[in-house]
Amino acid sequence: MNHTSPTRRALAAVAILGAAALALSGCLASPPALPTEAPPQPTETQAVPETEAAEPTESQETTPPAAGEYAYTVDDGLGDIWSFSVTSVDDDPPMESGEPEPGTRFVAIRLDGDHDEGDVSFHGCFEMLVVGSDGETYDWADTVAVTAEDDIFYAGDTFQGARAVVQLPEDVDPAQIIIRSTYGSPEVEDIVLDVEQ
Repeated sequence: MNHTSPTRRALAAVAILGAAALALSGCLASPPALPTEAPPQPTETQAVPETEAAEPTESQETTPPAAGEYAYTVDDGLGDIWSFSVTSVDDDPPMESGEPEPGTRFVAIRLDGDHDEGDVSFHGCFEMLVVGSDGETYDWADTVAVTAEDDIFYAGDTFQGARAVVQLPEDVDPAQIIIRSTYGSPEVEDIVLDVEQ
């Protein structure tokens, strides 16, 4: 497995933070492009089902998928390559800790994945977002204080049925899922999936 030095990732993070600081001061110049080692991934728009939460079976937890079964392979250009699929969007997922705030509810993006190269976790490599039926975008990062069963935060290099929990207002349905490369965006295009109601 090819491991890119942590220095490249640290330099990318410093460049991103520096650009954000300049933007806040109103002095943002055009930022330099981050180096990439692979061509950009095309934006994908497909449909994923919205389902009721289901308890994973033991085979779902322990049996890795066969090679080639993943819908997407994303190279962030900085040493990490993940292959993954979004399998469903579940309403009211089972939780280990935490509850939705009053007037809101949890939905879970269900994912299967395999780390092809690198050493950064899935949740470190990707932003997981839900576009609601109200047109607003809701971020998995806003719910890191709660823990779902099979939470994506604890997923290893190969996983099935991991949950990324997102909090939505009670009257808002998930309309789209966006999986965005944290370090590769915007050169690495978003994976965009419509949610079937």
